[in-house]
Amino acid sequence: MRTVGIDAGATLCKLALSSHRPETVLIPSIDLDAVRQRVERWAPQRILATGGGATRLGERLAGLRLERVPEVDAWGRGAAVLARRQGLELPQRYALVSLGTGTSLMEVRGDKVSRIGGTALGGGSLQGLGRLLVGIEDFEKLSQLARRGDRREVDLLVGDIYRDGGAPLPPQVTASSFGKLASTRPEDLSHALLGLLGENIGMICGALTRMHGLETVLFGGSTLRNNPVLEETLGLVVRAFGRRVHFLAEAPFCGAVGAAALGNA
Repeated sequence: MRTVGIDAGATLCKLALSSHRPETVLIPSIDLDAVRQRVERWAPQRILATGGGATRLGERLAGLRLERVPEVDAWGRGAAVLARRQGLELPQRYALVSLGTGTSLMEVRGDKVSRIGGTALGGGSLQGLGRLLVGIEDFEKLSQLARRGDRREVDLLVGDIYRDGGAPLPPQVTASSFGKLASTRPEDLSHALLGLLGENIGMICGALTRMHGLETVLFGGSTLRNNPVLEETLGLVVRAFGRRVHFLAEAPFCGAVGAAALGNA
């Protein structure tokens, strides 16, 4: 059965076609005409939608009634499908992080998924602060800038405060994000912005997973697309809490793939 799963977020609509030749596509959430055109081109037999923007899609697409599925269920199923494609072996119980416009943390226990926390920091923060600081809100452009930047010129480090040694923490640890601001180069500001998001989201995820006794953390979400700087920072921080960390290769499509998989269950 040709089934389409749609994860309609605040910023992006993630679409996944489940058939003998799976396909995925990202479309801005404001461009509903493009969403309709893509679904019509795929000509599915079922459409399942999840996410906060699902109601904006209407009751029908491509002449088919839209079926709604809970977001946590779609993410739990999608994580299993994408991890299997990637060759990742996950334990029976683990943490699943959805890093989209905001960040949501879920506990997966077999087929049961529940939300255990989150933060308002996420891709929306990256877009808004990127536009404010460097005049750019495109995820990929900000990530490309960050790869050429040096946040040490923007952030105040422990070593900047304890110049003669004796610091309670390693000298390279951030003492205050944007606390130095010796540089206002777009590259350095972008690197510092991704560092601020990665460190704080990572600390929240690390603390929550420790609190709930979850040893493995799996990250997904569209904010991670082509974003190695953010991925590296998240990994360093969460591993510092003693957690095992994995990132989905098809990170943006976890909810959409899961919605489609639920339709074929």
